[in-house]
Amino acid sequence: MIPSEKELCEQFHVSRPTVRSALSIIVNQGYLKRIKGKGTFVCKPKLLENTTVFLESFSHGLIEKGMQVQTEVLEQRVMGADETVAGKLELLPGDKVIKLVRLRYVRESFHEGPIVYNISYFPGRYEFLQKCDFEKESLTDALKRNRVGRRYLKKYVDATLLEGKIARILGVPEKSLGILISAVCRTDDRSQVIEYTLSYYPANRNTFLLEISV
Repeated sequence: MIPSEKELCEQFHVSRPTVRSALSIIVNQGYLKRIKGKGTFVCKPKLLENTTVFLESFSHGLIEKGMQVQTEVLEQRVMGADETVAGKLELLPGDKVIKLVRLRYVRESFHEGPIVYNISYFPGRYEFLQKCDFEKESLTDALKRNRVGRRYLKKYVDATLLEGKIARILGVPEKSLGILISAVCRTDDRSQVIEYTLSYYPANRNTFLLEISV
């Protein structure tokens, strides 16, 4: 809990309106939280994903905000596509696909648990993905290095309950509120699908900003 408005006025020799205005700005930024009848408390702001940079690297986006990202690869293998995955990648059921499962953390708050659980599928033609070390290199950088351009991306955002294996992996209670973002990414000319991804975000660790020009 931070000092009262009166104490802050006395400590910094400023007026009550000045203190109140400054506190309101910091509350809106997510670093303070007011609790009626108790006071104002320091809190950790939720991570922000801005849809205007959805095509940018997840890691690069957080690094620009002064955060260091740590990735843990849980699965990286070739498998046969089921009907859902085949449909999203515009393949036939049973066609070879590459599955990549990752947990993403903010290094400074690693102890609080992952901020997103990613399950990605790629057509088998992108064999180079099997040789990449995604704990050291971002997916965006690996694709660019192999001249695969991601320019068109369609995302669906849904509220969901985090249950079973997903809740356990993210370290949240069963049936915690989460945000599920499913995405299909295409090549520059939109003729081929590059990736189908499911991303599970714990709602208590993330927030999202939509900026739309009209």
